[in-house]
Amino acid sequence: MIKGLFQFIFGLIRLVFFILILVLIFHTWAIKQTLIFSLSYSLGADVSIQSVKMDWKNTGFEVQGMEIGNPYGFSKGLLAEIPLAIISLDLPSVTKGIFRFKTVGFNLRELQVMNVPQRGLNILALKPFQKKEEDESPSQAAIRRQVNKYTPPLLIDELIFSVEDISYLDMSKSSLRQNRYRAGIQGATYYNIQGVNDVAMIVATEAFKKMGFSYFDAQLQKFQKSYGYQSSKPKGFLGRTLDSLKQKLSE
Repeated sequence: MIKGLFQFIFGLIRLVFFILILVLIFHTWAIKQTLIFSLSYSLGADVSIQSVKMDWKNTGFEVQGMEIGNPYGFSKGLLAEIPLAIISLDLPSVTKGIFRFKTVGFNLRELQVMNVPQRGLNILALKPFQKKEEDESPSQAAIRRQVNKYTPPLLIDELIFSVEDISYLDMSKSSLRQNRYRAGIQGATYYNIQGVNDVAMIVATEAFKKMGFSYFDAQLQKFQKSYGYQSSKPKGFLGRTLDSLKQKLSE
């Protein structure tokens, strides 16, 4: 009888814990703040979000009005404008301490790339492109290890995104040079992505290809081979996600 009572109590505790996780996950304020903090930390740039809206049907949420600023160390300015992102969460994985997204879809309206003297390209100054762990001080390394220790793994089963326009401002020479590209990337799809770093690098390499920056061709081919690249319009939920992005952005 006592054993059965303990089993009931522990089962009740697990149920309460699971409910608390669900409440936290589906509280839009908590989602918004978590996204802002995690993306800012992962990218090394300021991130702002206008609002988050729940999508109960697909156990996910919509992120509206996201803006990513220039990396720290650059002048204040906008790097990427993402008016809408749609995210579908795999709930069972959360109870195991893993954040697995079934689908992440977003439309990047404009990417603003600049080349600054002594600093180079702003997009390459984002944290995913930096490999300076050997230059860290002991305190910085300790902080990074603690953050990584308590940060749950982030996995994305299917990533689908579009890029509309890319602007390029070259300030590295005596005279300014400015170009604008119509990227026309629609429904680029990758599978089994691991973390924000891979997302940033995939989007950057796709964008650089459109800009004619050939030194990233090998990197792009590597991503396409590793993550099952698909350029045609996807079917199923991915296809509906792309249609939803187009419909909402045209309203």
